[in-house]
Amino acid sequence: MVKVTVLYNLPPGSDEAAFLRWRTGEHHAANVARPGVIRSDFYAVVGTPLLGPDRPAGAAPYRFVTEAYYPDRETYRAAWEDPEEQARLLPAIAKIADALFLVSEEVQTWVKGGAA
Repeated sequence: MVKVTVLYNLPPGSDEAAFLRWRTGEHHAANVARPGVIRSDFYAVVGTPLLGPDRPAGAAPYRFVTEAYYPDRETYRAAWEDPEEQARLLPAIAKIADALFLVSEEVQTWVKGGAA
């Protein structure tokens, strides 16, 4: 499985409530309708965990996370490299700031009670 992870903030002065309505409605529907997507998740970051006395819990550098899952690299590439899909994403990307896009390939998944 291949996952696209986007970590991001909102531009200064953005209306977070309006963004959340758009992101969890219209945009989420568009994300799951993208060719090849088998799952899409959206998260609001609430902080960072305590990792010992030298790494206290605190604020995170990003406010939101979006994840989109594809069955394999070929499906991901076909979807993301399609010019129409790239054009469709541009207005959404304009609504966010400080975006970091990551593409990762699953190596192992574990589900409590056994391997997935």
